[in-house]
Amino acid sequence: MQHQKKKGVSRALALAAGLSLVAGVLPAAHAVGGAAPAAPITANDAFEDGSYIVVLKDQPLATFPATAGSATSKVDTTSATAISHTERLLSQQAAALASVEAEATHNYTVALNGFSAKLTGEQAAALAARGDVVSVTPSKMRTLSEGETYQLPDGVNVPATEESPDFLGLRGEGGVWEQVGGPMEAGRGMVVGVIDTGIAYDNPSFSGEGMPDAPEGWAGECEPGEDGGLPADACNGKIIGATYHVEGLRAAGFEAEEAVNPIDNNGHGSHVAGTAAGREITVTGGGEQFDMAGMAPGAHLSSYKVCWDFEYEGGVRNGCFDEDSVAAIDQALADGVDVLNFSISGDPTLYNNPVDMAFKNATAAGVFVAAASGNEGEEGGTANHIGPWMTTVGAATHRGDDAPVIAPFSNPGPVAVADEEQTVLKPDLGAPGVEVLAAIYSEDGTPNWAYLSGTSMASPHVAGLGALLAGENPDWSPMAVKSAMQTSARDYTDAESNAAFEGGTGFVEPRSFLSPGLVFDSTEADWDAFLADPANGYELNTAYVVVPALGTTPTTVTRTVTNPGDAEATFTAAYEGPETLQVEVSPASVTVPAGGSAEVTITVANTGAAADAWQEGDISWTAGETVVEIPVVARGAVADVEPEPEPGPEIDRVYGADRYGTAAGVSALFPEGVDTVYVASGQGFADALAGSAPAASGLLPQGVLGTQNTPDGDPAPVLLTRNDELMDETVAALDALEPSNIIILGGEGAINADVAEDLGEYGEVSRVEGANRYETAANLALMFDDVDTVYVASGDDRAYADALAGAARAGMENAPVILTRQDELHSAAQEALETLAPANVVILGGSVAISDDVETALGEFGEVDRLAGEDRYATAVAISQVHDADASVVYIASGQNYPDALAGSSLAGYEGVPVLLTKQDRLSSVTADELERLNPERIVVLGGSVAVSEDVVNEIEDIWND
Repeated sequence: MQHQKKKGVSRALALAAGLSLVAGVLPAAHAVGGAAPAAPITANDAFEDGSYIVVLKDQPLATFPATAGSATSKVDTTSATAISHTERLLSQQAAALASVEAEATHNYTVALNGFSAKLTGEQAAALAARGDVVSVTPSKMRTLSEGETYQLPDGVNVPATEESPDFLGLRGEGGVWEQVGGPMEAGRGMVVGVIDTGIAYDNPSFSGEGMPDAPEGWAGECEPGEDGGLPADACNGKIIGATYHVEGLRAAGFEAEEAVNPIDNNGHGSHVAGTAAGREITVTGGGEQFDMAGMAPGAHLSSYKVCWDFEYEGGVRNGCFDEDSVAAIDQALADGVDVLNFSISGDPTLYNNPVDMAFKNATAAGVFVAAASGNEGEEGGTANHIGPWMTTVGAATHRGDDAPVIAPFSNPGPVAVADEEQTVLKPDLGAPGVEVLAAIYSEDGTPNWAYLSGTSMASPHVAGLGALLAGENPDWSPMAVKSAMQTSARDYTDAESNAAFEGGTGFVEPRSFLSPGLVFDSTEADWDAFLADPANGYELNTAYVVVPALGTTPTTVTRTVTNPGDAEATFTAAYEGPETLQVEVSPASVTVPAGGSAEVTITVANTGAAADAWQEGDISWTAGETVVEIPVVARGAVADVEPEPEPGPEIDRVYGADRYGTAAGVSALFPEGVDTVYVASGQGFADALAGSAPAASGLLPQGVLGTQNTPDGDPAPVLLTRNDELMDETVAALDALEPSNIIILGGEGAINADVAEDLGEYGEVSRVEGANRYETAANLALMFDDVDTVYVASGDDRAYADALAGAARAGMENAPVILTRQDELHSAAQEALETLAPANVVILGGSVAISDDVETALGEFGEVDRLAGEDRYATAVAISQVHDADASVVYIASGQNYPDALAGSSLAGYEGVPVLLTKQDRLSSVTADELERLNPERIVVLGGSVAVSEDVVNEIEDIWND
């Protein structure tokens, strides 16, 4: 338990900060406790006389399939099936007890299947040898002892108000409470169970005024106690349950030095309950006013008293026995709590301590569990409550100039288990735990409050915030709630606190956790797999990665990310950390649908640090303003890996549902304010091939002859449409572009008069056409002026591909593309060449595309050169050779399905970058080599996966990965 016991606190505000240390006073455990698959204890283990918790194999009600609870339903304890299963469990327990002639102190059927009992060493060993027994574990006592008072550093201001709600952004205009509808809506309908020293039911922090009735189905009650000390009206809407559990104390041979009832005689339990869900109140002390509130003022409270004052070695101690704590968890699940807080110490060396295993089953049943990390503050290996299903909280400052900083008393990690099993991050995160103002008990009936310090005070902050967050997201699992808090946490203000084993994933930040972007979820089956082999626990789907034993080959882990939002989002990963810790995330960018999930892999390797040195970095996934961040902590052997490759180019894909949508998508990449748009047929491609070059320069026709640039010298996108129908995607692009001029490429056989009329609604329409594709290309060529070079390509349907890459280069050089037949120089091409009188003629493609005879004929018009390869892919590479390495962009298009490249060629020509071609399902080796030579900053794939498959994209990535 984590605070300084404050007997005799004055009725005025107690300003001294208290801090307690936790110590165990019974012998160390000889066994571990838990549920399957934990290994049973054999009869060869040494047992001493004492109280034990015995766990049996069959599932309790919390996880039995027919009665199990979840985020959206409570554990069934009342149906005929539940009653039958309870009787079966009790029968099993009775048989085990009868076998050693022992009697139960507690029977557990909801959170655990088992019992506690006072046993001789021989009885304990006999039970451990039974085949139906999972574990036999001593019931340890956790105690309160007088602790040191934590002093804030010199020069730190101490404000005159209780600051948690303000520091965390809950209170005030625009705060989290306002976002959820107000303070009394924060946690409304949720029940926070506090397992502690009881509750000061008459403190104003726990007033029932304005509170709704207990939730439907609530089964808890307020027990008057053995002395009848708790009045009937203690349950008041705010407090809806108050029970006590004392048999473990008595089984150990002690009697309480206080009345046996649920009333808090210590102050700790009331302080914890008030911090989690206390009402908004103003208190006075020393002539000052103090504004107090818990994290979820609208939540209900249920108190479970397990910690008692008792005489021990001539003095009075306060202790909490594990068997009573398990009984409280059992009762809380039967009552129907939503959240549990446990500000009591635990075993830092066992994942499957019986108390924590009961919390495991509670979490599986939909209950969020927060627990204190502990106050010893020693270096390493002292964090309590190390099961990954719990949210273990460290204490941090929240008052003064140096906040937030992890307090020196707060127990750090790594967890104190075998080195290779240190795969869990503890603490999980930090919260205010230094000089926290909240309610305590009152000896004379007058309300009282105090500042207390400890991880006991940090834990209920997270419990209350868990109630708020779960109340806003009723279908979230406890692990989703935990993940949202972890990945949205803020940095501390000093480097030491930001170390993951000191402060977890960060300091809780409510202003961000309502929209976490992504969450990392896990289930009971995952935790059972973890318990079966904790050394592989880094595979558990957590919001961190801890690998304690890296090998000489990199370690790869998988994480499943879930988008809890209401819209699809694309997250891009980035890693920041030391050079000797290599971390790679794949895929680098992941799109997750609303409510959906996706898998990512994280590969971790030590590339140069000492094998026994922990290293730490951070992975962040960013989508807009949302950042999801997790720590990566690892140590181990130096990996035998190649140096990390230089990062490859950014790879994007521009596509639509079809060729028309792709052309529209490409048009969005053009600079804003384009004045002219070219429109070509998406069914007959030749007109667009020749049109891409003048479009890159934004040329306008004047009649048939002469040229004129667009008013601002802008390029013109090429849009596609059907012959007899203006496509919706094309209309949307025209609406977005708002052009003044629209140029139709081809005659009415390509785009008919009705479509031309429809296009007139978006700008002044002109048409460049001819009797056939050759004449159309010739007339497009005549739009150019002062031409030095003319490109000539085949107009044959089988040889379009050569012109795709060539049109981009021609557009870059402000040169036309003329089409001709394979075996004959078309007369329209000849006339255009005579008019243009170029100095140079460049043939696109080999002799299969344009014959040697045509090449000879072209020699009459200028010096002839041929850009060709053995196929269309090699020809595109030959055309690309004009470009230097380190290109800004390279476009990749299908060499088999042409339309996607048509629109891309005009953009590439304008940008002065190449277009390369690929097969649908694989990348040509010559294209791969050219990509490596060009070493672009960015690659844009034109068209969807039907045109260029994801296999091709993966091959492109491999060029740089290899």
